[in-house]
Amino acid sequence: MKKFLFGLFTLTAAPFMAQAAALNTLGDVLVVFTNIINALMPFIVALAVLYFIWGVFQFVAAAGDEEARTAGRDKMIYGIIGIFVMVSVWGLVNLLQGSFTTNKAVIAPTPAPVPTPIF
Repeated sequence: MKKFLFGLFTLTAAPFMAQAAALNTLGDVLVVFTNIINALMPFIVALAVLYFIWGVFQFVAAAGDEEARTAGRDKMIYGIIGIFVMVSVWGLVNLLQGSFTTNKAVIAPTPAPVPTPIF
């Protein structure tokens, strides 16, 4: 299992690691970090949602057993907290990436309008 996960990580991260040689500014680092998170985020959120659903299933299936209901409730709570934290970090990274990246295009100043004579 460890070899499979390592291979999956290597295949997923290889394109992003190739970009690492050209990191000159904080904006470049944030772009690479954002690309990695954007690629992995749907899978991680899907796992958290499945964990939450498993907690709901445990909670409903254990109608008579209070200890199993508590375990299911805890899984639901941890699943919701996990989804919230992941989406919050995802948004924060995208916000930082949008704030610190610069556009290298130079914008020429617009000339001041020439006043027209009144008469």
